[in-house]
Amino acid sequence: MAPENTLASLEAAIALGAEAVEFDIRTSQDGVLYVHHDATVDRTTNGTGRFADLMSFEIDQLDAGTWFDTRFAGERVPRLDTFLDACAGRIATYAEIKDADPAVVRDMLARRGLLSTAWTFSFDQSIRAQTRAKVPDFRRMVLFQHVGTIERAVALSAHILEFHADDLTPERADAAREAGLITQMFYGGEDRAVFEHAVRCGIQQMNIDHVDIYREVEAELIATAD
Repeated sequence: MAPENTLASLEAAIALGAEAVEFDIRTSQDGVLYVHHDATVDRTTNGTGRFADLMSFEIDQLDAGTWFDTRFAGERVPRLDTFLDACAGRIATYAEIKDADPAVVRDMLARRGLLSTAWTFSFDQSIRAQTRAKVPDFRRMVLFQHVGTIERAVALSAHILEFHADDLTPERADAAREAGLITQMFYGGEDRAVFEHAVRCGIQQMNIDHVDIYREVEAELIATAD
């Protein structure tokens, strides 16, 4: 509905009634934190180059909307502080850290009253280790495809366990909840059968693009059960 990792996409999520927003965090060459996914700016802006090599004044000038639709021309790569200000009091936050100090991210969330409902994850193993060691009060998510068992997720003191369509079973979802974990599922598509499976498994949080389709499926299953 809107270009990813922008204030426009945040507003679209809030308008849809999403309960949380997932975003990615990177750091500029001069140490400013931004909301951006890729290691380069080429795909989602009118610029080129590695994100970590760019100064903040250069990033601030990039157009992050036109690639998606000309209606979003002039949309910027948001600084993390601006993005979090727009979230405060309105929506919970799922901060995926691509390249940033987790302690700095944690403190930025805390200052805005967002920490208690926030959680984090990183595909970078060193960042995951830093998060466990430096900010244990920052709720952490792990992937089932990484940990392999419910027991391993518990041993890592995880708070949230994320499944994918190919590893979600009712038995695993039940076991995760019984172990005190919050269950989450990531799915980037719009296959109603996948959404139906998630609902039947009792998944508590959905990390998805197509919120509207998911809610239709959920409502249909609830109506059928009644």
